Amino acid sequence: MAIDAVVPSVEAGAVIDKLFEALARGDVASARACCTPEARFWHSFDGVALDLDQACAGWAGFIASFSERTVVDVRRVGIPNGFLQQHYLVVRRPDGARKGWPICIVVRTREGLIARLEEYIDRSGTLPVSGGDLTTPGLPPANRVESPSS
Repeated sequence: MAIDAVVPSVEAGAVIDKLFEALARGDVASARACCTPEARFWHSFDGVALDLDQACAGWAGFIASFSERTVVDVRRVGIPNGFLQQHYLVVRRPDGARKGWPICIVVRTREGLIARLEEYIDRSGTLPVSGGDLTTPGLPPANRVESPSS
C-alpha cells in the first residue's frame, strides 16, 4: 500500500514545539495551553489514554524528576490532521547522568491545538548521551521537517 506523505503545516509543527519548549522550561500551564480541552494522551508502555488533567499531572512529575528535559533530533512528516514525529528525548537525572530515549509520536491537531498525542516509547531502558552530541544513536542527524521526497 502506498502512503502519500503530507508536509505538516507550520502551525501543526509549531504547537508541539511550543509544548516541548514549555516542558523544558518546567511550565505546565503553557504546555496545557497547547492542547484542546478534550485532548487525550496515549502511551505505548501502559496502553492508557490520559485526559488533559492527568497529562498535566504526569508532566509535573516528569519536570520534578529531571532537571533537564530536551527534545532534539526531530524528524516530522505530515499526515491528515496532524503529523508523525520521531525525536530523541534527553533528560538529566538527579545523579547528574544524562540519558535519552528515542520516541515516536502521532499527533492529531484541531484548530492549531493538540487534540490527541500517541507516544511510542520503550521505557525499559535508555540510551547513552555522549557529550554535546544530541542525536539519536545509530541515526544520522535529522532535519526538523522532512519533505514528501525525503
